[in-house]
Amino acid sequence: MSDTIKRILNFLLALVMLCACAHADEPAVPDGEAEMRERFENSLVIPAVKNLCDIFTDRLGKRSCGSFVKQDSPAWDALIRYDDGYFQKTRSGYCENISISGWVKTSDTTFECDAHATSRVILVRNAIELKYECGYHLCFEKNTARRDKWYLTDFSMLPSAQDAEKAERLTRENEGISVYPYTGKCFSGYMMVIDDPSRVFVGVIDKFSNAIGGLRIDALADKYGAVAAINGGCFQDGNGISSGGVPVGYLVSEGRLLGRNIYTNDWCNIVMGFTADDTLVVGRYQDKELEKLELRDALAFYPVLLRDGKKVQINFPLAYTARSAIGQDAEGRVLMFTAKGRQPDSPGASLEDLQEVMLYFGAVTAGNLDGGSSATMYLNGESVYSGYPLDVSRQLPAVFLVRPVEK
Repeated sequence: MSDTIKRILNFLLALVMLCACAHADEPAVPDGEAEMRERFENSLVIPAVKNLCDIFTDRLGKRSCGSFVKQDSPAWDALIRYDDGYFQKTRSGYCENISISGWVKTSDTTFECDAHATSRVILVRNAIELKYECGYHLCFEKNTARRDKWYLTDFSMLPSAQDAEKAERLTRENEGISVYPYTGKCFSGYMMVIDDPSRVFVGVIDKFSNAIGGLRIDALADKYGAVAAINGGCFQDGNGISSGGVPVGYLVSEGRLLGRNIYTNDWCNIVMGFTADDTLVVGRYQDKELEKLELRDALAFYPVLLRDGKKVQINFPLAYTARSAIGQDAEGRVLMFTAKGRQPDSPGASLEDLQEVMLYFGAVTAGNLDGGSSATMYLNGESVYSGYPLDVSRQLPAVFLVRPVEK
């Protein structure tokens, strides 16, 4: 072997040993909470919390998350599917009162912790300030290819004490109606359970006209003397800011047929309604089939979530956003769910999330209602949640209402 080849081999061996030593010297996750806090809290975790709050309030573009989120991770997928806020690019604000707890070392290159923060959002157009109490469970991982480079790989929402207290109070104050908080991966929301399905019906505005516009959900409830409501189905809303005065698709209110089935619009051809014996049906029907069903109250949206207690396959991924759904369990109880969305304490739910929620509460039949800024739950004079933060709800032409208990 020549001297030149020996020198090359010795150089390569030394390089390998140097790399091995450098890799061995790479800092691992400390064992103790105090050491993890000292090393990661200010340099990694708090900036990640601020960035999440900024993304969920439109102060930071979600595609800029590559600086702190690992691509092709659950956190990356969730942020990319987030559908942005209602007041896109018109907000200012800040994240404060950040506290980190629950430090857990899961390996030498991964750790988890819990974060709580207050996100204040100031609406530019009218200077109204909104405050959100946020709770996140965060997972971090070191990129072994880059020394000391750490990324957020996953996050989920922490249950809210305020949501639990509100649900308990609403249940206590309303006969025959129970409200439960629910926290999913990227959202929190409320399930309203109505024991008597005969109390649920569809309420509508007096005249369908975009010139006149629809009514907000509290006004629709007052019109019928209803105690509770959830938003309904399709309506003309081409630019997302219509007056909500014209429903689309099949529509029946208290036995009156007000709208026919429309087969050309996939978002308006799933009928969700109640038969004379108070059974919820959700599906795609021809006109003759609907005549035989003799629905007493119904409206239309898309898609079917559950049929016969099983998930219906959904072939398109939709963004994480505010959502509403209606279902019925085997005992006949009506389930009305609203997922909060487009805000830092609850980015939103997917359609798959709605399926999981409905199954958790025992639904055998369920359908997805209009979401986004239309998503609304109203109970006993109170807006439990509105996806339209400027008011109790958007203007709407038709909603599901709940009558008072008959005495």
